[in-house]
Amino acid sequence: MKLRDYIVIGYILSFLITITAVFWASNQMLIEKKDTYFIVAITIVGGLIGATISLILFKGVFKSLNILKEKTINIGERKFDVKNEIISPVEFRDLSIAFDDMAKHLKESFLSLEESEKEKSLMIAQLSHDIKTPITSIQSTAEGILDGVIEKDEYKYYLETIRRQTTRLNKLVEELNYLTLSVKETNSADKKETIFLDKLLIDCMSEFKLRAEKEKRDIFIKVVPENAKIESNYNKIQRIIVNLLGNAFKYSPSGTKIEIVAEIKDNKLYISIIDEGCGIKKEEIDNIFKRLYRVEASRNMKTGGYGLGLAIAKQLAVQLNGDILVESEYGKGSKFTLKIDC
Repeated sequence: MKLRDYIVIGYILSFLITITAVFWASNQMLIEKKDTYFIVAITIVGGLIGATISLILFKGVFKSLNILKEKTINIGERKFDVKNEIISPVEFRDLSIAFDDMAKHLKESFLSLEESEKEKSLMIAQLSHDIKTPITSIQSTAEGILDGVIEKDEYKYYLETIRRQTTRLNKLVEELNYLTLSVKETNSADKKETIFLDKLLIDCMSEFKLRAEKEKRDIFIKVVPENAKIESNYNKIQRIIVNLLGNAFKYSPSGTKIEIVAEIKDNKLYISIIDEGCGIKKEEIDNIFKRLYRVEASRNMKTGGYGLGLAIAKQLAVQLNGDILVESEYGKGSKFTLKIDC
């Protein structure tokens, strides 16, 4: 039975019991018959009026219950439109608000899952492309050697090709592995140590020393204040800076300068990498930190890498309770800034 039926049956039973009790009491008091009937009649009329008023008041409760039922059905059908239509009673209104909050969070969760699935599909497609290209090159070179198409005096050249392609595959696997480990360690405690910023930047830049000389670049390093130091995780910050520097070298032509500026201001550390490269279009800035995303539609391996460097840098910055800020003007250069609390 429905709640309405239980309430109606309850009223009828209590009504009959009341009339019976009044009639019995009237007889016990030796009241005349007409007076007894009058008292019973008044009781019946009063009971009917009371029952009518109660049902009218319960109408709002039944309506609220139907709304809650519809909300539950809608959530089951993944319809998460937030509409708080219940005004009273207060308990049902609060329950309706709780339902709406739950629906909102469920909607966000499902959207996040859908986005995650799309990203996963895109990652698989891109990884297939990145893996297939060097494997195809290795396979065709090996077949050429085995079939005798490639002469012995050309072996060294083609073996170098195989080594170069296997190096590309190893690098891709290493970066994917590092990114996976980085995600797993998001909630782990960071090992902190004293970091002198000038030494940190010099160490990071040393990895690009030969490349900078070969490309005849001017490198400017500035630390404010000069003896600045912080307590943080050295390896993570170094990895972030190296990744950002690697991008600066990739996306700026030989002969252009690269600036590295570290500054402590308002209890925050800012390390900026500034280049004079191709820059990034505004509509692409929100995507550059996605795994395997590349700005070039052609996915040019000479500059594009694997699209993991910035994703790793962003993840590490988040682990340090920081962020990476981007300022870029297409065709003129970019400025990537690591910001963390000191």
